[in-house]
Amino acid sequence: MMPDKIWWTMKDLEQATGYGRKWLLQNILMRPEYRSVLDIENGGPVYYPECMGDMWKFIASGMKEFLEKYFGDILRYDRRHKWQRTKKEAAG
Repeated sequence: MMPDKIWWTMKDLEQATGYGRKWLLQNILMRPEYRSVLDIENGGPVYYPECMGDMWKFIASGMKEFLEKYFGDILRYDRRHKWQRTKKEAAG
């Protein structure tokens, strides 16, 4: 169990969700419809790195709230994406 933190790192987010960095980036953090909600510049709980070597930062409570609110949408998107990728690979 992860101790209560006010801020999370990417590793903390990975631990909290059980998903790796690549999956989190592809299915949540870099999706435009979520980025507009998540970006700290828009009042969201995520600090997006601005340059190489900069670190992701998350306000833990806000990120938890977002993950709970969009849980179904995130997983439905992941299933659709995997299905589309599999379909394309089979056709290719």
